[in-house]
Amino acid sequence: MPTILVSDLLGREVRDSRGAFLGRVQDVVVRRTADGGYQAVGLVTGRSSVAGRWGYGGSLDPPPLLGALLRWLRRHERYLRWDHIGELGETVRVSVPGDRLGRRWSDVDPA
Repeated sequence: MPTILVSDLLGREVRDSRGAFLGRVQDVVVRRTADGGYQAVGLVTGRSSVAGRWGYGGSLDPPPLLGALLRWLRRHERYLRWDHIGELGETVRVSVPGDRLGRRWSDVDPA
């Protein structure tokens, strides 16, 4: 498998199996492997990454007063499991319809 840099993926347009625009790649989700390395398990797509850059949405819950604001900011965010990614060209193509994608990377266990 060829090496792909995270910086090459960020900002790429994402379309689902029907051709619908899902946003742009905002983040790459990785997990630590048993041998100490890292493995990409998915991509986060959406219109903006402002809320995600604050570090909330995975295992870290926001303070109650920020929760509603962060949910609103992330309302267009979708999680793409790595096995749902069909093509990593100039446009990232997803092999499933957009309505089958999770809302947050923590909603879907990629293991």
